[in-house]
Amino acid sequence: MFQMRGKGALMNNRGYMTIEASVIIPIVLFGIFATILGLMLAYERGHIKASENERLYTVPLEYIRNENVEEYLNAADYEKGIVCGSAAVSCGYSGHKATAEGILRVIDENEVNSGREIGVCTDRLRRWQLYDDTFAE
Repeated sequence: MFQMRGKGALMNNRGYMTIEASVIIPIVLFGIFATILGLMLAYERGHIKASENERLYTVPLEYIRNENVEEYLNAADYEKGIVCGSAAVSCGYSGHKATAEGILRVIDENEVNSGREIGVCTDRLRRWQLYDDTFAE
């Protein structure tokens, strides 16, 4: 397959590996770095979104009755599981609508928002349907 015909044959292909190593390898390494950074950003956004939704959907009934939902939502530590970067989450409650608006800072600022209507008729109907099913048994 490969035959060497003296020392002159090695001299003709001498720069091939140098060009490959200096051009292609940095492109591959940059692609790997960008992929890892993108996955970290997706993880951080998912973690903030999950924390917001967990807090929005686990509001105790006593906070809803006393109209202290905003106090309950702001008491959470949303930065607890963040690996890199920082987050700032502000929560609000007005007119049976609870919202959590977060800003995640990893490279630049990314918005992560969640919202839920609390104490409206659809929640009550679902509860009554569930109780009706268990009452029949």
